[in-house]
Amino acid sequence: MESQCTLRLSHINMMACVANIAAGAWNLPRHRDREPEDNLISMSMIMFSSLSAIGNIVALFGIWLKRPGNLQLSLVFNSIFILCIFLVSIVTCIFRMDEFLKLPGNIALVVVTLIAGAVYSLYYLTVVNSLYRTMKMSYSESALPI
Repeated sequence: MESQCTLRLSHINMMACVANIAAGAWNLPRHRDREPEDNLISMSMIMFSSLSAIGNIVALFGIWLKRPGNLQLSLVFNSIFILCIFLVSIVTCIFRMDEFLKLPGNIALVVVTLIAGAVYSLYYLTVVNSLYRTMKMSYSESALPI
């Protein structure tokens, strides 16, 4: 049951990464019409989302092949990449959304969206960690990484 939940969350996370990659890539063809900082933000989002997608693929293989080491590797790298994605999102909101953030409702929307994304990411990492510990306990004598 726990592996099914982790499998579903990994698929959802993969779709979110693909959506981030598509959104960043959509803006790059207009790179000459945009500020260099905007292009850097788009490229950073594509890069970190691609790396997070690779981490999700490693997690999926870890679930399918019952290898807790893959889950541990995915946890470490996804933690870093998710943090970087949130930093890029926050930088985008602070420096590049001047017109959008003039209305209080838009500010609330951005804050709620960032908080919801952070809560989902923490839940995802917690569920993957729980499955890692369960798999580690059932295939070896200790859940401690050695």
